[in-house]
Order: sequence, then C-alpha cells, then structure tokens
Amino acid sequence: MEPRAFWGRIGAIALPLGVILLVAATAVHPSREDPMNHTAVFREYAQTDGWIAIHFTQWLAALMFFGGLVALYFAMTAKKEGPKPLARFGLVAVVLTAAAITMLQAVDGVALKWAVDAWAVAPADQESSALSAAMGLRWTEYALQSYSNILLGLALIFYGLAIAYGYAFARWPGWLAAASGIAWIIHGLMVSYVGLFDSAPRLVALVLMAAWAFIMAVQMWPSGRRGQAAGAAAPTGPVTA
Repeated sequence: MEPRAFWGRIGAIALPLGVILLVAATAVHPSREDPMNHTAVFREYAQTDGWIAIHFTQWLAALMFFGGLVALYFAMTAKKEGPKPLARFGLVAVVLTAAAITMLQAVDGVALKWAVDAWAVAPADQESSALSAAMGLRWTEYALQSYSNILLGLALIFYGLAIAYGYAFARWPGWLAAASGIAWIIHGLMVSYVGLFDSAPRLVALVLMAAWAFIMAVQMWPSGRRGQAAGAAAPTGPVTA
C-alpha cells in the first residue's frame, strides 16, 4: 500500500471516531447548572463520580481527532504537488493544540475535581479558602479553554486552506474546515472576556468541524481514488500555496 493510501485510511478512521467519542463523552458530562454559577456548578461537579473518567474520554477523543489530522497531513503531502507550507503550519498548530488541550483536561478533569471535592467537605472556617482555590483553577481553565479554541481554529484554517488550494482531495471541504476554524477563534476570544458559556460561534464550529471530519473520511478512505482523480486534473509542478 502506498504511503498516501496508508495515511488516508488512518485519517479516515481517526477523524470521525474522534468526533463520535467527543459527542459521547460530552453527552454524559454534567451540565445541569449554569457554568458561571460557581457554587452551584462546583456542587454538581463534586457529586459526579465519573468526572475524571469523562474527561479522560474527552482527552482521548481529542487525541484521536488530532491523530487524524496528522494522518491527513501526510496524505496531503505525499505527492510533490501538495500544498506543503500551509499543511506544515497546520501540523504545528495541531501539535500546539494537543498540548493545550492536554493541559486543559489535566486542570479541568483532575485538579478541579480534587479542589471542588475538598471545598464540598471543608469545615466552615476553611470553606472560603477552599472555594478560592477552586476558583483559581476555574480561571486557569478559562485561559486554557480560550487558547485551546484559538489554536484549534488556526489548525483548521491552515488545513482548510491546504485542501482548498491543493490537489490531493476535493477542494470544497477545505472551506468548511476554514469556516469552522474562524468560528472556533471567535468563541475562544469570547471565553477570555466572558468565561465558559455556549455561544453561537461554538455551535457553528462544532457542526462544521463534525461535518468536515465525516466528509474527509469519505474522501480519504477509498485508497485516495478521489484524490488521485483530482491530482490527475491538476497542473504539473509544485504548488507554493
């Protein structure tokens, strides 16, 4: 099997599987309380036994999705006509996003859980200091959420442009990825000023990213035949985009 077909098949599995795992983990994530009502939401978190397991699953889902993006990079750049500069910027952004989300899940999925559990059982004279410690981790989570979303947005924009200006796959899905990336960046900037909330840009970003992942899975799976057809129609010589 040629390298492009090999990486294409890996990406075709990893991208949609990452989305499916993320949706499944998010569906069981406790979300009854307003995330900005800190005492109420901390009480909800403290009462959730599966909190750490849920966040490990979210982390695994993110790594699976990013693994699909890495495979997509190698599938796109296997031929000389691939848009390598854009794809390389995208790959760097993927690595940075994976690191940021790993830190986010460590803070939100483990450290915050320990902090809210300690606050929930703290004596009256220690309750205020325990709440302050939990709030410090919550604010750190805001920062990591913001930067993670912005970095994810940049990764999707670079990948989208690499697809849109390349010949490895059909070009139009690239614009879906780029649009999702813009929405992620908008939401990430909003989190910096507002905190955790469900914004319209976040919903748009999620829907477009999920749709793009499944479309690219179809494009990548059949041993790159669609990409080969697109490449056959492309002009010879390297593309510098």
